[in-house]
Amino acid sequence: GKFKTFTLDIRRTNINVLAATFISIMFFSVLVSFFVSLLFYSFFIFFEFSFVTPILSVFEGNYFLRMLKLLWIPVAFPLVTFGAFYLYPGAEKKALAGRIDQELPFVVIHMRSISGSKIEPLEILKIIGLGKEYKYAGQEVRKILNQTNVYGYDLSTALRNVSLSTPSAKFSELLNGMSVTINSGGDMRSFFDKRAESLLLEYRLEREKNNKSAETFMDLYISVVIATPMILLIILIMIAVSGIDAGFSAEGMSIAVIGIVAIVNVLFLTFLHLKQPNY
Repeated sequence: GKFKTFTLDIRRTNINVLAATFISIMFFSVLVSFFVSLLFYSFFIFFEFSFVTPILSVFEGNYFLRMLKLLWIPVAFPLVTFGAFYLYPGAEKKALAGRIDQELPFVVIHMRSISGSKIEPLEILKIIGLGKEYKYAGQEVRKILNQTNVYGYDLSTALRNVSLSTPSAKFSELLNGMSVTINSGGDMRSFFDKRAESLLLEYRLEREKNNKSAETFMDLYISVVIATPMILLIILIMIAVSGIDAGFSAEGMSIAVIGIVAIVNVLFLTFLHLKQPNY
């Protein structure tokens, strides 16, 4: 009962591992990391690492104080391992929910166009789930098909069951709405029309928000990566021409500025890539 929420997160991430197996792997990895940390701990008691040559040398000093100083190693390794395993399902669930939400407006529009031919709701889900257009939402739809074809549940029950295990709150609302519409005998096309309209509005607002964020980071990029290095290089030129001894060479400072600019460029590109939606 201690891992109820954790178990539910594992189910929602679509990891092809049972929750009990994942928890067993987590504790076994913590145990292994503890013994590995003891090896590192023992090694660094007798040897020390340096950034100048010789890189590795025998430690000469008080070994008792050295043991106390390095005591964090056998504590940190297992804690970091446990934290990584424990936080992974939650982070993966959040990422998967975002991918499903990006596909959802197009999924509902597709469903709306199919429902215009008065086709059965289960056949609509088969077209979406067995197609290749929607990688992440299709995965959730295939769970519904498995519930009906393998476990023998009726469509309404399958929709409710999957709505409880899907990582996306929007997709869960869609499935619950479909279940209510089927049970009440409502018009599926009308339901999909309304859902498509609201999801498209949210999608447009999200894209506008992303565009505003991109504009803000563009301004930051111009000021940090373009303007600041130019000012620094001008200062370096002035120092070199005037002959003032600033404590560092102009060549060394130029290399440092170029290195910082390169690192900042990589960080900006990585962040924009992570924030950019797939659709």
